Amino acid sequence: MGDRPQYFENTLTPLSINAVTLTDSLRELRTAVRKGAELIHQNTSLPDTWGSNGLFRAFPGIALAFLRLDYQSSVLEDSTAASPDYRRYALQRIPSSLPDAPLLASRLSPIGSSSPMTAVTLRILATLAKQDWQSGSNVGVVGEDISCLHDAVQLALKNEPIVPHDGRKMGGDEMLFGRAGLLWTLLNIRAHQFDQRTQHALSPVLEAIPELIRVIVDAGQQGSRAYIEKNGEENAHPLMYVWMEGYFGFGAVHGITGILTILLSSKPEELTGYLPLIGGTITALCKLSVAANGHLPMTLPPYSFGGSSELVQLCHGSPGLLILLGTALKNEQLASAHWDPIWDEAIYLGTERVWEEGLLSKGGSLCHGVAGNAWAWLLLHDCFEYHAATLNEARTSYVERNQLSALPKADVSQKLTGDFFLSKALAFMLQARETKPYNTSSTASGRDYRMPDEPYSLFEGLAGNLCAWADTCAILQARLRRMDLVRQGMSTSSLSNDPLFQDALHRQLGFPALGGNGATGIY
Repeated sequence: MGDRPQYFENTLTPLSINAVTLTDSLRELRTAVRKGAELIHQNTSLPDTWGSNGLFRAFPGIALAFLRLDYQSSVLEDSTAASPDYRRYALQRIPSSLPDAPLLASRLSPIGSSSPMTAVTLRILATLAKQDWQSGSNVGVVGEDISCLHDAVQLALKNEPIVPHDGRKMGGDEMLFGRAGLLWTLLNIRAHQFDQRTQHALSPVLEAIPELIRVIVDAGQQGSRAYIEKNGEENAHPLMYVWMEGYFGFGAVHGITGILTILLSSKPEELTGYLPLIGGTITALCKLSVAANGHLPMTLPPYSFGGSSELVQLCHGSPGLLILLGTALKNEQLASAHWDPIWDEAIYLGTERVWEEGLLSKGGSLCHGVAGNAWAWLLLHDCFEYHAATLNEARTSYVERNQLSALPKADVSQKLTGDFFLSKALAFMLQARETKPYNTSSTASGRDYRMPDEPYSLFEGLAGNLCAWADTCAILQARLRRMDLVRQGMSTSSLSNDPLFQDALHRQLGFPALGGNGATGIY
């Protein structure tokens, strides 16, 4: 419809955070996952070959969604209904051979299309799923997959920051097609143990991770210098990454917020020398966002996309910055040395913009939809609910470092609590059930959400919603377990030894292809 707005007015109410609300939400989202899984299975065909499909669209992303649900089954089970066979649904959508597609320097990430990296990533995950996700001495990876990983790493290390891509020049480091997407694959593979032959063959690939991190950081520094040379130092950041030639991107899919989120999933010792650059860049991004009242511009210099207002979505906009901050605040080294009050200000203003402008008429998708916009709040909930000690230490360090008597903008920081974020996330996640193709009734919510171009896909359709709902279920189960323990008179320190609470935490996989909870090994 030509008169469909960019976003609908938000008349939702943040949910109250109590045992009844959380229990009801958990039940409703478990039902949505089951129903959605069956809709996808019934309405998508099974592939014979890979074709030119990445995880972003079509069946590979659907396969990844089902693999994630299989891993998360312990928090999705409901005694009132049988769960779908998520593992079988996934394996049916993973062809046994590699695709007949070349490995290109501009397509090193499994997220975008036309890359054998998509097949390699899913084939390795399928092997682990068949072993009930128990990695170890009896799990192996076929030689051709390891060879492909090796070739991809060698290409990545030789790449320039800008690479030829479909007849034009594009940045070579973004999550969708670039080196950051490849790094995410390697970090997740490294999270597992394999048989001796596989570990030996993988060693050169995994040992190259620090060098891959270095070239990604170097590209960001080169980008910053190139920006300053052409545009001056105003608004320049320590790290800047080209999206399209001449434009430096900030969105999670096409820019720096996604690249840094993935980098922060590396081992602490692999990032030590880069933390000043990363911390300074996050502060610069926050200043840029605060100056825009919580929005995050698409690019510098400004790039016109034909709209009348800033985008509020994962690929371009403030949700990407919120996801980055939700990741950064869990990094003790980074937060302690580089936290700045403007981080909290950017979180608060960004949350306001997403709450007001995040019910996108495009629907419920991850890339540009309701569920993707809400996911950042899940990550921030965990930061402020379970990492309060890290946050308090960061704020104290800032006061001492700057010889201040009190924390600047303390009133803003005090508003940021786990419940502040979870109450909004639940409202959006439940609202995502009103989007197509999960709900095709035109009168269900009074909002005319558009049918996605790829209705069942991971980043543009229902499969992504299922992933978002499942992670929300894991978070709800953890909070409910914590409430149970408190009611029993147990201290919060006992959480680290409680198997039910820890299992729920471990089922939180984070945003597909970006993370936010570290590299869990499940992508």
